[in-house]
Amino acid sequence: MAWFRRVFRLPAQESNIGLVLIFCVITMSFMSIALVWQAQIIANQREAIQWLEQLKFGS
Repeated sequence: MAWFRRVFRLPAQESNIGLVLIFCVITMSFMSIALVWQAQIIANQREAIQWLEQLKFGS
């Protein structure tokens, strides 16, 4: 815990801020790609559920 206090009291250097920003941009890019991928999976599941409902109920 003392290590965290020491580290967070130090002022951030410009190079560290740049690295953190690059890391955040890359992470956000991967997260947005994963979100689009999950949306496609959910859409496919919705189509499959509607097909099964039509098969079962004959609508």
